[in-house]
Amino acid sequence: MVHRIHAWDRTAFKRCRREWDLSSPNRRNLEPIARSSPVDLGQALREALAVYYFPGMWEWDRAIVQPLVHQALDRSVRGQIAADADGRTDEHAQQEALDWGHALLDAYAAWAPTVDDFTPIRVNTDFEANIPDPAAVGANLLTASGDEIRYCDRVDLLAIDSDDAYWVLQHRLVTEAWADQHSLQLDEQTIAWSWAWPQFYLGMQISGTVYNEIRTDAGELGVKAPPPAGRPPVHHRRMYARSGTVSGERLHTEGTDAFRRTHIRRGETELAAAGRDLAVEVSMATSANLDVYPSPAPSICARCSYRVPCVMMNQGHDPTVELSQAYQQRPPESLQEGRLGGVTWSMNRGAAPPPNWSHRS
Repeated sequence: MVHRIHAWDRTAFKRCRREWDLSSPNRRNLEPIARSSPVDLGQALREALAVYYFPGMWEWDRAIVQPLVHQALDRSVRGQIAADADGRTDEHAQQEALDWGHALLDAYAAWAPTVDDFTPIRVNTDFEANIPDPAAVGANLLTASGDEIRYCDRVDLLAIDSDDAYWVLQHRLVTEAWADQHSLQLDEQTIAWSWAWPQFYLGMQISGTVYNEIRTDAGELGVKAPPPAGRPPVHHRRMYARSGTVSGERLHTEGTDAFRRTHIRRGETELAAAGRDLAVEVSMATSANLDVYPSPAPSICARCSYRVPCVMMNQGHDPTVELSQAYQQRPPESLQEGRLGGVTWSMNRGAAPPPNWSHRS
């Protein structure tokens, strides 16, 4: 058996243990019974940009690729808006999301070539990585019952630059101000991507993280500055196991009022610390003696889908009836056939390593 810790699961554990206990696939595995919900614009954008940066089409004329990008947005938006009990969909919400998305993608296609100084290697790629046990050199973390533990997430984009250095890129939809530099430098998810990828794709080192920030109103703002002259064309490149040498500044940012691109180089010490922190948190989350308690705060409770049963438990009431009526078991994960970036553990790396395997450079 494999005990999988997903990135969102890790975030939930640190945010509020009670919410995590109710929602985690490794705990009660409950989700609210489906009701109408707004379109996840970030998901629609990521799925569209996966087509824009699809490696097999990177050298194609963008005039050919762009209609395919828009089709991907259409599929994502329409797939997210579920029909009600009578088979009706919210056509107004659907059209509003589509209009927003198409305007944004056109503006992005005008800006991106001014900053895309890399070659896409993979898009929307799922990965799994064993977590080394900091207390036992050469061994990986296991549950109390001996099950292998893997950290799982999905990388938006893996790219290689002209120096043969590999970068992981995250697409971010921005509703208010740009993220401050300290927040980006401390960003847990993408640092974990950089730490985990060499274990998923053996020996491939990640040089840094790139944040592709896109304002929600980018379609209205558009691109006000012409493309800078002198940026060399980027051609398709193969994926190699080793990264080239990265030189230059630690952090570099460029952009417009509508878009911003930030590169941050990540050092070995930083990535090693990320692995140790993950191991500590996972050891705690899988402990047989773990205490589960809420972390009430306006910023946490306002977005929580488990407030009613949580309040009942705080008052000493049994939430069983509420949980059985308003929640259901989360369906098991399944590999989406044909999804861009969808891979299995064995793709490009052989069979999964045994539980006591540990990669050393």
